[in-house]
Amino acid sequence: MAKLFPKLVSFLAVLLLCQFGYVVCQSTNSSDSPQLPPDEETALSDLMTMLGGGLLLSSDCSSDFQGIKCDCNSTVCHVTVLDLSKNQLYGSIPVTIGNLPSLYYLRLSRNFLNGPVPSSLGNLAKLRYLSLSFNKLSSQIPKELGNLSYLVSMYLGFNELTGQLPPELGRLRFLGNLDLSSNNLSGKLPENFTSDQLLWFVAGNRLIGQVPRFIANWTGLSYLSLSGNDFEGELPLELLFNMSNLRYLVVSDVRSSAGFPFPINANIKTAIRYLCQRSGKEDEEVQWAAFVVVVGSWKVDVVAGGRMGLGSVRGRGDLVRSAVEKEKKKLKLPARGESQGERLCHLLVLARWRLVQEGRVIRNCSISGEIPPYIGNWSSLTYLDLSFNNLTGGIPDSMKNLTLTKMFLTGNMLNGTVPSWVPDTIEDKADLSYNNFEIPRDGPKKGEGKLNIEPNRNSIRNLTDKCRRKPKYDSLYINCGGGGTVFDGKEFEADSATSNYYSAPRKNWAYSCSGDFGSKTYDSSDYIKNVDCGVCDSAATQLYTSTRLCPLSLTYYGFCLFKGNYTVKLYFAETVYQSDEDYSNLGKRVFDVYIQGNRTLKDFNIKEMASGTNKTWSQDFPAYVGDDHLLTIHFFRAGKGSFLDPYFSNAPVAALSLNGPLVAGISVTAKFKVGGNGLSPSQIAGITAGSVFAPLLLLAFMWKMGWLRKSELDEITIEVQGKSFTLKQIIDATRKFSPKMEIGRGRFGIVYKAELPNEIKLAVKKISPHSKQQGKDELQREIFNMKSLHHENLVQLLDGYSIKDLHLLVYDYMHKGSLHHALFEPNSTTKLDWKARFGICLGIARGLKYLHEEKRFKIVHGNIKPSNILLDNSLTAKLSDFGLATLCDEEDPFMAIKAKGSRVYMAPEYSMGKAITVKADVYSFGIVLLEIVSGKVSADYTPNQEAEFLLDKAGVLHDKGRILDLVDKKLASSYNRKQALTVLLLAMKCVNLSPTLRPKISEVISVLEGEKRIDEISEGDDTPSASI
Repeated sequence: MAKLFPKLVSFLAVLLLCQFGYVVCQSTNSSDSPQLPPDEETALSDLMTMLGGGLLLSSDCSSDFQGIKCDCNSTVCHVTVLDLSKNQLYGSIPVTIGNLPSLYYLRLSRNFLNGPVPSSLGNLAKLRYLSLSFNKLSSQIPKELGNLSYLVSMYLGFNELTGQLPPELGRLRFLGNLDLSSNNLSGKLPENFTSDQLLWFVAGNRLIGQVPRFIANWTGLSYLSLSGNDFEGELPLELLFNMSNLRYLVVSDVRSSAGFPFPINANIKTAIRYLCQRSGKEDEEVQWAAFVVVVGSWKVDVVAGGRMGLGSVRGRGDLVRSAVEKEKKKLKLPARGESQGERLCHLLVLARWRLVQEGRVIRNCSISGEIPPYIGNWSSLTYLDLSFNNLTGGIPDSMKNLTLTKMFLTGNMLNGTVPSWVPDTIEDKADLSYNNFEIPRDGPKKGEGKLNIEPNRNSIRNLTDKCRRKPKYDSLYINCGGGGTVFDGKEFEADSATSNYYSAPRKNWAYSCSGDFGSKTYDSSDYIKNVDCGVCDSAATQLYTSTRLCPLSLTYYGFCLFKGNYTVKLYFAETVYQSDEDYSNLGKRVFDVYIQGNRTLKDFNIKEMASGTNKTWSQDFPAYVGDDHLLTIHFFRAGKGSFLDPYFSNAPVAALSLNGPLVAGISVTAKFKVGGNGLSPSQIAGITAGSVFAPLLLLAFMWKMGWLRKSELDEITIEVQGKSFTLKQIIDATRKFSPKMEIGRGRFGIVYKAELPNEIKLAVKKISPHSKQQGKDELQREIFNMKSLHHENLVQLLDGYSIKDLHLLVYDYMHKGSLHHALFEPNSTTKLDWKARFGICLGIARGLKYLHEEKRFKIVHGNIKPSNILLDNSLTAKLSDFGLATLCDEEDPFMAIKAKGSRVYMAPEYSMGKAITVKADVYSFGIVLLEIVSGKVSADYTPNQEAEFLLDKAGVLHDKGRILDLVDKKLASSYNRKQALTVLLLAMKCVNLSPTLRPKISEVISVLEGEKRIDEISEGDDTPSASI
């Protein structure tokens, strides 16, 4: 019995594990079924115990189940694949994981694992793939990993690993992909690292010393990322020109006291000669042929035709030479006096470079001199970042032959005129700011919206010069990324622009932002991050609801400050890297802070200093403003922390691309009293009263005469497509609100088209004067609330102004006009097929969902109808006029109901005095759905006849089971009957007389997207909602 007891326990353990789905075996019901060895049972049991969470492992080795695979024969099974990634697992990796001898694939990435990397992983002799990235693993990298002699890929990036790289990893001869980025590794790179890796990432650590030259011997390397370490000295020449297969190079933040220039042609030839000597002496014809094969530009005719290869060239030297004559002229290298063999080898290497260069990031590396013209020969180059170096001169004309997606030359000393070909060469973005380029007086030409030149060093200097004789300010308060607010008794100015450069209306401060998020998912609209309740437990909630984010470099300028000592207070809270669902809370935001050029914070991590996400941290810093009356606060990401390389925009945790400096507020307060000269309090009070009262009388007179208004219109600016326009320019662009520029009108005012230079168009709504205006502060607050709403299916409010009796809202211009015009106007040229109509239905619903369910407070639109649904060039539906109900308090609260064109869209509760909720919008949406499908107006008013209502007709057809008879006859049979029926049935649910029986808009979307059936949706709550 004693001998049977251990077997019984083992059997019961396996049975228990199988009961919970954690053992990988075929069956425990029969002794003839293959079994896992006890050590492997223990390993899986420990995984279950230590990791827990939602882990589900297969109980059947014969089936492929959630990343667990086995190799079984008639008697035994062995685990070969273990993929538990993206399971939100917590805990430590058990040591017994080393008891899986047949495991060749191990992936535990994108969890929340902590503790050390177990050294027992070195026992997995057959392991080829190891991924533990995107966790919270700590301690050193165990040297035992050097025993994994068959390992091909090792991903340990985005953890908290420390210590030096173990030299034992240099024994991994088959290692092709290595990612150790975004950890805390230190020391130097071991010299015994020799490999033909394809991918090699060590960015975002604390590695020191000079970038080692031996990396250039890894000739098979395709991707190399060294950015964000503590390297110093010059970049090795071999790194730039010896790696013939290197497609992407990312290196940044290499300190060099002396600086060094790009290699000139002579240095290139020296490097090439060195390479050619090392490659051995091949006969002349073979070298020529190799050149032809590499260039791949011509077909060399031989007897059988086709491309010339190395094995078919001997004895055909003349033929091969003639095939490359054009290429020799293009490259213009090498110089005279070299042998024919040397010349061939040199051309071969240069041609290879030209073909493989796809991305080069050499940022903040103290490179000086001019941009070398030979970069224009890198015909495959698509991404170039040479920002924050000391480059001089202009942009070489040789680069006009490139097809670049993005180019960053920010923060150099480049000068002259920006070449006219730059906008045509750059497909997405060219950032040339912080240089000395000449800015054309007439602004950018057509196509230059993707070109960012400002701020120019001269433009900052000009703004500073204006203040030298007339300083005005002794304080500055900015709510970074947010609207105007009062905090700690101080009025913080609004800072809600989304452009790369913005200057405040009073010209007392400005900001500039540069860099690239490295993801197609995010763009400049993400420069402001809004959170519903980021730091709700804080007394400073209003200061942290919105924050300003920048990918690389964010600089704030304070202009016209009095000379003297100041206290600068910076406010921070990590409100972006906070979610478990997208794993963004694994992110590490690390950046430096400079005030007046002095680094006050190095490797600053908000989460560490504030002890978590959504927690505030602030700090006071001293600053001195000199004779230029300029204060500069610079936030700079020096390559550390979480990041995404620009070449991997589809990386697994895209939210980590929202890296870079993040700041919530800035406070600048003088440590001195302006004009303090020992006067008594009564003298100061008298002088102050006199100096204030007299100008106020003068200002009042000027305002009455209209003089001051004209001045304000010239000073107030708005950012559009990266360009700045004054309010006066915008008003003039409407031809001073000419009826000829009118494009729409409604209960709140008239909308005009503004035609600005460079084919920029805006829509300007002039709020009707008959509306009872609320207080100015409340109006500005409501405008900010609307500006903070960003969604693909909302018309973006760019800005709003309230100046005496002039109240304007400035919107993006929608080229296709309104849905009403497209559906019902006979002169409309917009054709709406069924695909477009269904997309519009879905777009309207998504816009409403954002208002109803995705904001802290539910927002009632209150005026859903086709004339308030606008269409862009791609026929994307965008809701307009949202939020205006509280901007204008009308004398007659039922004015909208009395308006004949609007009342058919109003829910019954409007006229019954009941509470208005988001369900009122659902009712209006139902009416609009009927109009979209039928192509008929909701109410047809014929003189001397009773009006015909579309809803009545739909109700009759619905009761008869013939609701598809409503479908627009213009669609004929070219529509999706199932989709049309779904939309019509949803419409009938939406127009239910009882608000509580109407569906939530998110339920409507789930049906339209095919995730639910109509009979599966339930009615949502009907709690009263806040509206803006």
